[in-house]
Formats: sequence, C-alpha cells, structure tokens
Amino acid sequence: MADSASEINNFLEKCQELEKCKFIMASTRISDLLKAIVSSRQLYDLFMAVMADFDYEAAKATCLNDGRNSYSRRGSFRLPQSEGDKLAFIFCLLADIDGGSINFNAFLQRYFSEDGSFVASYRAFVAAVVIPLKQIVCSVFSEEIKNEEAPSREDGARLSGELAALSVLITREQQFLLSSALPEEDKETGVKMLGDIFSMLKEGRADIANSLVNGYNYYILYNNTISPDIQTLFEAIDAFGEDR
Repeated sequence: MADSASEINNFLEKCQELEKCKFIMASTRISDLLKAIVSSRQLYDLFMAVMADFDYEAAKATCLNDGRNSYSRRGSFRLPQSEGDKLAFIFCLLADIDGGSINFNAFLQRYFSEDGSFVASYRAFVAAVVIPLKQIVCSVFSEEIKNEEAPSREDGARLSGELAALSVLITREQQFLLSSALPEEDKETGVKMLGDIFSMLKEGRADIANSLVNGYNYYILYNNTISPDIQTLFEAIDAFGEDR
C-alpha cells in the first residue's frame, strides 16, 4: 500500500485536476477524486468519521435553497459551519453527483448560475466546493504531508510538504481570481496559468515554472488583480526552485 504522504498528495493532485479541467471533463474528475478518497485508508477513515453522525438530508435543506420562492428563481449554496460538516457535506454531494442522484448540469445552473454559461457556473462551483475541500484536507494532514516515517525518505517528505504548502498558496490565489470582477474567460486563463505553474514545479521543471510565473506577473499587472498573498506565493516559488 502506498504510504500516507503519497496518498494525500494523490488526492491533492485529483483536486488540482478537477480545478483545472474543462467543464465537459468534470464528471470524470469527480469520480477520480472520490476514488482517491476511498483508496486511502487515512482519507477514508477521516470521511467516515465526519459522516458518522452527519444528517445529510437536514444539511441539504439548510445549505441548498432552490430559489423557487424568490423573485429571481436563482438558488443559493452555502457550506455548513464546522469543518467536519463541510467535509461530510462535500463528500455526500460529490457522491450524489457521481452516482447520478444529482443532475450536475441542472445543479450548476440552479445553484451556481453566473452568466448563464456552464463554464462560469463550473468555476463558481470549484471556488465554493473543491477549493474548500482541498484546504481542509491540507490542514488536517499537514504533519503527515511534511513527515515520513523512514529517515531515508527525509528529502521526499520535505518535498511533499513544500509542494503541499505551494498547493495551498496557489489555491488561495486561484480563489482570489475566481472572486474577482474579471470576465469569466480571463478568470479561467489565470486559474489555468497557476495550475500549469504548479504542475511544472511538481515535475521538477523550475525553469519552465519561472517562465510561466513571469507570464502570470504580466497577467495580474495587466488586469490589475494583485492579491494580498501574491508576494508570498512568488517568494515560495523562488525558494522551491532554488532547492531543486
């Protein structure tokens, strides 16, 4: 069985793929994400624990307002308050989408309607569901990601921890873009650029990552979308590349 750090990183990769993918591939990526959860003992145990006393039907009644009684007829979506309930709700929701109990297209148009397009609705879904899921799991397993049991794997453990930290920073930057006033097409471009930067860093191609960072720097200056965390992100990327 793969070690726990590898399993968690596999899960984070599936989250990243779900964030970056085109809407048409979302259903496949959701299935891959759920498989990453059930194939990991630690992740599986975590999600089973948070769902032990979780009332999914009651949570749906609270978190999903279908908007049928409102003037706009537009639904609203919000996650539960506690981190454990958020994990449980997201897992059940993704399982319903994967199993067909929820029509994903109709769900997006009802609860994440932006400009009428599925692309914009999907990006809003990613910001509200996928990114919080990834952030919570990163928080729960921060020590597991940073540390390996075998002393001979110390470098691998440090690399896993650094990649996890970069993943969180990049996720925050993506979330900043998704919540900005940029047109949806420009948001998608920026989110993809950040995903490509992370992919190159993960593959050890720091030279290409740095070129992409230069492009992203131009992108945020041109669009005047400079986040409070951008300097921290750029410094982390520089430090990661210097260590490789």
